Amino acid sequence: IPQIHSRGATFSRIAAGAWRLAEWGWTPAERLDWIEACLDLGITTFDHADIYGGYTVEALFGEALALKPSLRQRLQIVGKCGIKLVSPQRPAHAIKHYDTSAAHVVASVEQSLQALRTDHLDVLLIHRPDALMDAVELAEAFTRLRSAGKVLHFGVSNHLPHQLALLDAHIPLVTNQVQCCPARAHRTAGAGRWLGHHTRSGGRCLAAAPPGAPGAGARFAPHGHLRTGRCRAAAADGGAG
Repeated sequence: IPQIHSRGATFSRIAAGAWRLAEWGWTPAERLDWIEACLDLGITTFDHADIYGGYTVEALFGEALALKPSLRQRLQIVGKCGIKLVSPQRPAHAIKHYDTSAAHVVASVEQSLQALRTDHLDVLLIHRPDALMDAVELAEAFTRLRSAGKVLHFGVSNHLPHQLALLDAHIPLVTNQVQCCPARAHRTAGAGRWLGHHTRSGGRCLAAAPPGAPGAGARFAPHGHLRTGRCRAAAADGGAG
């Protein structure tokens, strides 16, 4: 599977999605087998989010990776943050909401690094658009995280073109992970129209494997490499994305 590049970031064209990892009931050794099988196929990019599995998936992945730490040099980890769920794993969260404050983003990265048992994320995405986002404050937080070597690149997920442009004006973004599931066309009917506009205007997007596929993940497309009709389904299963 070929690799692609976007503003200095490198991805495999297909990414393995870890959203449902907690539901598969695998042992650490079986999770490691899955990681190695993906790598053997040339799938080197793994898509995560702090909230996946009720804040448990990152730790499950990290537990498996710890069985063979040398694999970390062969793969890229994409993380996401910005959604606060009410969860026993996060007792301080009193209400579900978006939070892209610098304090929350930095704290989320620290928790993700600890759970994943790694010293850096290759890419960090803001999971959903936040109407209260302070783009300058967030860009400054990104810059501090990059300077500390904790995150190499940044992007967004499920953002409209103007929302991406707001943050991209303050710090270069490498991708926009877009949710669109053809199996649920009634929920995503408008996605094709704005995806076409987004990609024609030079945006970056990421597309996924069919719903229900084990390890369903995504294909990344770099800046300026997309055209209308070539952007396929993203965020398998039409859910959290």
